[in-house]
Amino acid sequence: MLADTVKSWKKEWKKEGIAQGRQEGLQEGRQEGVQAGRQAEAAKLFLLLLNTKFGDVSQELQEKIRQSSPEQIENWTKQVFQAETPDALLNS
Repeated sequence: MLADTVKSWKKEWKKEGIAQGRQEGLQEGRQEGVQAGRQAEAAKLFLLLLNTKFGDVSQELQEKIRQSSPEQIENWTKQVFQAETPDALLNS
């Protein structure tokens, strides 16, 4: 009787643990997706700004922007109007 109760508890705890792990994984995945979307949108808008001010931006600089954090892109955006060239802005 007691052994059956302990087995039942173990099964229940295992189910709860799996459900909790699944929920945590989904939440983490959502957060990563939001962060990736935020970064992609920041890069897209910043590239539009650079292209408007300077014309075509080199592929190398475009890649650098796409790999940068939203915070870094925000910092560059604050400096874009003082910049003489995209290279000077992104490599300062």
